[in-house]
Amino acid sequence: MANLIVYENGLRVVVEKVPYMRSVSVGIWVKAGSIYENAENNGISHFTEHMLFKGTDKLSAFEIAKKFEDKGASVNAFTGRESTCYFFKSVDTQIEDCFSVLSEIFFDSTFDKVELDRERKVIVEEINMVEDTPEDICYDLSAEALFGGHSLAQTILGTKDNVLRFGKDDIQRYMSERYLPQNIVVTFAGNVDENLADTLVKKYFYNKLLPQKPTLEPTNAEYRFDQKIRIDDFEQSNMIISYPSVCSSDEGTVIQNYANIILGASMSSRLFQEVREKQGLAYSVYTSPSTYIKNGSFNICLNTNPENMSRAVDATFKVINEVKNNGVLPSEFERAREQLKSSLVFAQENVQSIMLAMGKSLITTDKCFDIEEKLQKIDSITQEEVEKFINQLFEQKYAWAYVGKQCDFIKNNAN
Repeated sequence: MANLIVYENGLRVVVEKVPYMRSVSVGIWVKAGSIYENAENNGISHFTEHMLFKGTDKLSAFEIAKKFEDKGASVNAFTGRESTCYFFKSVDTQIEDCFSVLSEIFFDSTFDKVELDRERKVIVEEINMVEDTPEDICYDLSAEALFGGHSLAQTILGTKDNVLRFGKDDIQRYMSERYLPQNIVVTFAGNVDENLADTLVKKYFYNKLLPQKPTLEPTNAEYRFDQKIRIDDFEQSNMIISYPSVCSSDEGTVIQNYANIILGASMSSRLFQEVREKQGLAYSVYTSPSTYIKNGSFNICLNTNPENMSRAVDATFKVINEVKNNGVLPSEFERAREQLKSSLVFAQENVQSIMLAMGKSLITTDKCFDIEEKLQKIDSITQEEVEKFINQLFEQKYAWAYVGKQCDFIKNNAN
């Protein structure tokens, strides 16, 4: 079980010792993501993440990369809607050297103008890459269709205009607002104990943190049930149907995970078997829940030839209605249970997966990740609870987004 350390300034450190491994993964998580942004600074969380690797007053961007690779370590970062994570993975004997460098870039990055100008071009190309990926476009549009008017509807990358405008002052202002001790979680997983983690945090991290001050917390989004359509000359069409669902701290997330596997998250799922295998109407069909601190969505995703979109959507709703009306098969329920348990157990074989699970749990739900508790919760769910969840989920209105060529489905269904 993970050990949690809470410091006087609000900083939290969580440690999962895995003594039979020789590797360690360490992550610094910050409550900084697109949900905390507005139209004027949308994209600043992601921009900041990129710039923290572009040089400190002692190290160039190349030297930062070399410092980790000299120790045989890997380093990376990512930004989501609710958090940013900076992390490395190393052998256990190199943890102090790697943590010292990760802390240095976290606190001492200089945001040099030359590097700023160079990196903004890289991020613009990242935005361009999304614009060439219809599935990514559709995900962004589906968020807008369901959460329009709320910051959850904003993209993580932001707009090109914003990225081209951001400067050093913007980054430092944002960090002074979000990179505060009460918004930060440091996670250690692998062959590292609580005493060593505490020593490293106190030596390289704790004393450099800004003092606490009030910060913006996410608000509940009012669900919208809009349509978002982008007609473009892609060979395949993408559609996402989104229903309001549970937030990340809701007990119903485990029940939702059952529904996800039964409906569309596996090759044996109802949607995959009916829409793809039996009718051949889509190359890709799957379900994908998204859980956030205050909100959530249950998404059904289709990728198909535009000529097949109407029939694929009809087949999708046929599956939904069959499950609503006739319930879940006992064999489906048991298969979902075993898949949920095995995915948790398999993840425990990788220290980076453990680190990511611990960080996400603590930063979004304020709860320590406990695999035994998770497994017990999975075993406690009944088939009746899953059927009730599915019925309540699909009794609601839904939003949808479409990206692709003009087709009969759009002609007949667009408002």
